[in-house]
Amino acid sequence: MSNQNDQAGTAGLPADGSAPATPAGAGSERRLEIVTVYSIGLFQGLSLVAFPAAATVLTSTSGYDLSRSRYGLLFLPQVIMAIAGSLALPALAHRFPLKRILVTGIMADTVAMSLLVASDPIRTDSIAYPMLLVATAFLGLGFGITLSSISTYAGAFMPDRRDVALTALNVLLGLGTALSPLLIAVFLEIGEWWYLPLIAAAGLVVLLVFALLQPMRVPESKVTRASGRIPALFWLFAAALVMYGIGETMFGNWGTTLLVSKGVKAASATDALAAFWAAVTVGRLLIALSARRFRTTHIYLVLPWAMAAALLLAPLAKTADGGILLFGFGGLACSGFFPMTVGYGEATFPSLVELAAGWLIAAYQVGYGLAAFGGGALQSEVSLSAIFRIAAVLAVAAGVLAVPIARRQHVPGQPIAAAVNAT
Repeated sequence: MSNQNDQAGTAGLPADGSAPATPAGAGSERRLEIVTVYSIGLFQGLSLVAFPAAATVLTSTSGYDLSRSRYGLLFLPQVIMAIAGSLALPALAHRFPLKRILVTGIMADTVAMSLLVASDPIRTDSIAYPMLLVATAFLGLGFGITLSSISTYAGAFMPDRRDVALTALNVLLGLGTALSPLLIAVFLEIGEWWYLPLIAAAGLVVLLVFALLQPMRVPESKVTRASGRIPALFWLFAAALVMYGIGETMFGNWGTTLLVSKGVKAASATDALAAFWAAVTVGRLLIALSARRFRTTHIYLVLPWAMAAALLLAPLAKTADGGILLFGFGGLACSGFFPMTVGYGEATFPSLVELAAGWLIAAYQVGYGLAAFGGGALQSEVSLSAIFRIAAVLAVAAGVLAVPIARRQHVPGQPIAAAVNAT
């Protein structure tokens, strides 16, 4: 849930062997490429949160009437394909031009949104649910490869200010994740919620055409391919991100369901989800801006404990305003831990830079899957509020794991700008 930038920019993704790109700002062609890449980031964020944003439609009796377990199962294909895409990307990028990989990712996202739109008229038919499963699988594939590709492009466009470029991309991605539930709420008022995936699909088609018509070249990477065994310490970073992925996904995928079960109206619950994703984006931006002035490890150590507190408090929200405030706090608490862990992992294991980010993003996706799918399955045994509290305990575990991770970072203002937003 997310819906997960340095991992691509430093993951050793080679270019297509073509001539080096022209310097940033050197001509209208490059400016158009920059606009295209950043716009793709916005629409990727919009698409990534489309399914969780439509949770009230998918689970309501007047909508798709999915049980909570079937709703949770929806995200299993997404997780599998996102993990596969993240892990396979370095190898794919050594065999195919980066432009081709990007185009494939955009096409996968477009198919996902188109299937979501097409499922609405037949939402009560037996074929609707299989269509949704296929749609989430395509969305996972699109997320797994598109984000890494556009991150590589963003870093190549501004090689001397790479952290700024990736932070800007991350902000636009976050803006898309925040807009998705807001737009769903607006369209629900007119009874046409499916306008959101329709807009996302149309925008992706336009951006696909723009990408095909442009050279989209990047300089060839000088990073060598990693070899040898992965150090045991690396799995500490991965375990922390599994715990984090569970906590973030409880808000992103189950937050609206929790609030509706407490008596909050569906539209207001969707507003709380928008507040969560907006706070995630604002928090990451603030941390990135402060990274050159302060030792970011201090912030890093506090975040999982704040996330634990937010998860404990979330079930107490019984009003629209309370939900928005608590989910906003949860968004700030979830904001920096993922990108900082990925950034710290790459800094700690420079010889594994090609693999580190992909594996760490996969670890986050494992946490996402455990919460998205497991959260639905567990509700036959315990309440959703209890599952939020279980996730809080796991966030505490992430806080414990954060201590040795932070101790490995010795440079004040360690750059973090830059990993993917997930869901």
